[in-house]
Amino acid sequence: MKRMILTFVLGVSIACLPASANSKGGHEKTIEQIEQKYRTLAEESAAMVSDKAAVAHAVRFIQPEDQVVEDYSNLRQIALVRHGEPDLVKTGKFSFKEARKFLVDYDSVGIVAPTMPLLAIDNPEEVSLFCSSINRARATAKYLFGEEANVTVSPDFREFETALGKRGLSFRLPIKLWTAAARIKWMLGGAPDGIESFAEAKARARKAAESLAAATEKNPKAVLVAHGFLNRYIKKDLEEMGWRVVRDGGNGYLGTTILVKVEDKAPAPLALSTRD
Repeated sequence: MKRMILTFVLGVSIACLPASANSKGGHEKTIEQIEQKYRTLAEESAAMVSDKAAVAHAVRFIQPEDQVVEDYSNLRQIALVRHGEPDLVKTGKFSFKEARKFLVDYDSVGIVAPTMPLLAIDNPEEVSLFCSSINRARATAKYLFGEEANVTVSPDFREFETALGKRGLSFRLPIKLWTAAARIKWMLGGAPDGIESFAEAKARARKAAESLAAATEKNPKAVLVAHGFLNRYIKKDLEEMGWRVVRDGGNGYLGTTILVKVEDKAPAPLALSTRD
C-alpha cells in the first residue's frame, strides 16, 4: 500500500512541474539541431537580388526528411517575413512636405520583384498564411504565394505608426532621418490625435503573436508577411511564449526570421502497483 501511495504522489508531483522544467533540457539538443540545419540551408541557398543588390537568401521550413526532429508531429514553426523593397525612390533629401507625401506613397506602392522566390512552401496544406493589409506587404505575399493562395489579410498586422504631424523643420533631410525622428517622437508619447499609441501598437503585436501561435495548433506552420517593427515585437512576444528563434533573417527587405516550438510528448499512463 505504501508503494502504491508513493508512486501516486511521485506521478502527481511530476505532472505539476512547470513545462519548462520538464522540457527545456530535453528539447535543447533538438533546438540546436534545427538551428544548425537552418544555418546549413542558408549556406547552400542562393542570394536573391533586388535592384542589382543581394537582399536575402531563399529559405524553406524544416521537413521530416531532414531528420533533425525525432517526432515531426511535435514541431511547430512560424516564419516572420518583412515585405519586399517598395518601388519608390528613397535617395536624396526631402522637405517636410515631400517627406509626408513619401510616407503616403510608401503605404500604397508595390515592390521591386526579386530575381527568384524567397520562401519555398513544399506542403501548402500544412501552412497558414497571413499578411498585413498595407499594399507593400500584400504585393509581397502575392509574389511569394501566388494570386490563388488562401491568405488571411488583416490590419492587425500593419506596421507601427510613422506620422510626421502637421508642422516640421524647414530644411531638407534624408528620408530615414524624417522617419526616425517621427518614430522616436511617437514612441515617447507624441502620437498625433487619432493615431494609435505605442502602447496600443505593442498590445496589437501581442495579439498578432497569439494569433500566429494559435494557427499552428491547426496547421504546424504559419507565415506572416508584414513589417520590420511589427515583426520585431511579434518575435519578442513569441519568445516570451516559449518559442525559440532558429533563424534570424534580420530587418532588411524580405528578411525572414523563423521560430519553432517543440511540444512535449503526451506522458505515458502510470502503472500503479497493487502490492504492499
